[in-house]
Amino acid sequence: MAKKEFTLAFLADELKDVTFVDWLVRPGDTVKEGDDLCEIVTDKASLVLSVPCDGRISDLLVKKDDRLENDTVLLTMEV
Repeated sequence: MAKKEFTLAFLADELKDVTFVDWLVRPGDTVKEGDDLCEIVTDKASLVLSVPCDGRISDLLVKKDDRLENDTVLLTMEV
């Protein structure tokens, strides 16, 4: 399995003014594409982002109340 980084822009294109709320997965979890990944809040709505592909969660790189930019790497996964 190869390790891959996932950015906010990859998971949710064109979001602005984003605050991270909470992870719904933990390092080591085996996940499937479409599983709930994390919660974020924008200036307009609360959203749950989905896992982008099947794999295993390696590292969670943001924490509660972090402000996110489109190029922010949220996590790494073994895919």
